[in-house]
Amino acid sequence: MKQLILISLLLFFYWSNGFSQIINSTKLQAFGHTDFETVITDDTIASEFSLGEQELFINGKFNNEFSFLGEITLNQSSHGSYRVNLERLRLKYNYFKNNSILLGKYHTPVNYWNDVYFHARLFFPTIDRPSMFKYWIPVHTTGLRFQGQNIGKYNFGYDVLFGGGMSSEDVFELFNENSVTAAVHWKPIDGMRVGISGYMTSMSDASNMAAHSHGDMHMENPYDGPLDFRMMNASFAYFGDKWEVLNEFSYNNTNTDTLGQAHNFSNYLYLGRRMNEKNVLFASNDILVVDQNDLHSYERTLFKYAIGYKYEYSPQLNLKAQIEYYDNQIGHHDANENKFEIKVQLSYGL
Repeated sequence: MKQLILISLLLFFYWSNGFSQIINSTKLQAFGHTDFETVITDDTIASEFSLGEQELFINGKFNNEFSFLGEITLNQSSHGSYRVNLERLRLKYNYFKNNSILLGKYHTPVNYWNDVYFHARLFFPTIDRPSMFKYWIPVHTTGLRFQGQNIGKYNFGYDVLFGGGMSSEDVFELFNENSVTAAVHWKPIDGMRVGISGYMTSMSDASNMAAHSHGDMHMENPYDGPLDFRMMNASFAYFGDKWEVLNEFSYNNTNTDTLGQAHNFSNYLYLGRRMNEKNVLFASNDILVVDQNDLHSYERTLFKYAIGYKYEYSPQLNLKAQIEYYDNQIGHHDANENKFEIKVQLSYGL
C-alpha cells in the first residue's frame, strides 16, 4: 500500500509538469545477463546454466529541479516462476547547485560498489559482488536523503540518509526500527574516488533481514531477538586507461543481550589490467571474518580468491569468465566448505 501511494505521487508529478516535456527527457533502458557455473568440491561436480536478473531502468526530468529514477528487476523464484522487484524508486529535488533532497527507495550509500553500480551486471568489474553483501551490507533503504555531488576543486560529495531498518527495505516508519547512514567522498582526479561512511540501526527481530541475504549460514534456529548494529566502511576506487583498482573495507559490531558485543570485518580487493580497448585481465581477493559472538551473521571465516577475463564486444555487451577458490570455515559446525567455481557470464544492455 505504501509503495502504491509513493508511485501515485510520482505519477502526479509527471502529469502536473507537462506530459510532452517529461516524455522528451525520459530515458528508458533494459539490461540483463545469463550465467553458466560449475562448482567443484571434494565429492561432487555440478554445472548449471541460468537466466540471470533482467532489468528495466527509467531516468527522467520533470524540469531543471525535479527528476525521477526507477529500477525494476525480474528474477527467477522457482521453476517456471518469476518475481518482480522494485529495486529503486526515488524523486530528487535539486534545490541549490549540486545539493539535493531525495525521497524514495535507494541503494544505501555505504560504499563505492553499492553507490555506483546498480543491478545491471554489464557495469560490474567482476561477475560477483563482494561477499560482505551477503552478510551485512544493507543493499536498499527507503527514506529521506540529503545529497551533494561534485562540490569544489576535489569534487566533494556527501550523503545523509534517514530510513527504515534492515528488517524492511521498503518501509520507513518514523520512530520504529530506523537507520541512519552518513557518507562522504572525494574525486581528486579523473577515474578516482575515495570515501568513508557510517551506518547504524537497531532491530527488534534480527532474523528478519529483508535488506540483504544471509548467505549460506545453514543455521536451523536463527536468532530472532533484538540487536544493535553499527558499521563503518572505507572505499578506494581508481579506473584508469590501463589499471583498475577497487578496495572495499567494512567493519561492524553487533550487540545483543544474549552474547554481548561481536566484532566483524571484511575486505575486498579487485585489480584489473586493461590490455587494450576490449580486453581486461583481473584478479580479486575477498576476506570475511565473523566473530563467534555474532548473532546477526554467525561465526565464519571466508577467504575467496579469483582470477578472470573480460571481453567487451561493445559498451552494451560483454563476456566475463572467472575461476574462484573458496576457503570457508564455519565456526559453529567446525567444518570447512572448500570449493572451486568456474563462472561465465554474458551481460548486455539496450
